[in-house]
Amino acid sequence: MAKAGSVSVEEELIKANKLHLEAKSVMAGVLNDVKFGKPLETEAFDDLADGMIDSVIRNHNALACIGRIRKKDNYLMEHSINLSVLMGIFAKAMKIDRDTMHQAMVGALLHDIGKIMIPDNILHKPGKLDDNEFARMKQHVVFSRELLKKTPGIHPLTVDVAAQHHERIDGSGYPEGLTGCQICQEGKMVAITDVYDAITADRCYHKGLQPTVALKKLLEWSGTHLEEKLVHTFIRSMGIYPVGSLVMMESGRLAVVIEASEKDQTRPIVKAMYHSRLNQYISAETIDLSKAASQDAIKSSVDPDKWKIKVSDFLH
Repeated sequence: MAKAGSVSVEEELIKANKLHLEAKSVMAGVLNDVKFGKPLETEAFDDLADGMIDSVIRNHNALACIGRIRKKDNYLMEHSINLSVLMGIFAKAMKIDRDTMHQAMVGALLHDIGKIMIPDNILHKPGKLDDNEFARMKQHVVFSRELLKKTPGIHPLTVDVAAQHHERIDGSGYPEGLTGCQICQEGKMVAITDVYDAITADRCYHKGLQPTVALKKLLEWSGTHLEEKLVHTFIRSMGIYPVGSLVMMESGRLAVVIEASEKDQTRPIVKAMYHSRLNQYISAETIDLSKAASQDAIKSSVDPDKWKIKVSDFLH
């Protein structure tokens, strides 16, 4: 697993929160520009990607924490920002050079920009799309690709990442139905991160899966839709219990995972804040389960809804 960096998650959260606010402001501006036919300004999201890379290198758990806190009504923006963060974490685990990491993260930030051109009644439909609506929805990838291709200063890899996020290695994806080696490595990576982020998000029409459940889903789809080796690397980069997972401890306490451990994936840093046997909140305590002094361990991952716990309240 990639090293978390030399800065604690608490320290990095201060910078990461500021960065996330900046990302929302930049993305709001970009989406607005596209809506009104203005050209994309590359400088703002290049600076943003640089800041995000620095944060991921210092301690990627901070931005991962913030990515678990999102609003249902702002999916397009939150998903784009979070996808870029996940691509950064993934690229760090892959030991990809900084320049390639940068282009891939910008591609992730802008991958869904073409959705601005999809009618709202299709984009925000609360139920399943019919065949005609789905055909229209799939066009967003082509819109994204063409918009980025004509933007001065955009790297070809950035275009590929945006253009290939719905391609699948067995040819079942879209818009081109590319297979295997026709998809670039970063295209295969963004397909994995896009699926993971989409299925863990709460949407108006479905409840997001818990991170641990979502990782199992990726394994199910690996080898057919998704590149198996890359799926395994992504899972290692996220940890067995990804940031934002709610876990049951052997002591009966419930805890939120706030930082993956470099030493032992089964022993992350957690924040215990509820006692299952007492059925009540307790004083929050941060515990590094990888330390010998820790007297507790994770028993299993649990569903926050069962305990009526809002995980995001404990990730700040």
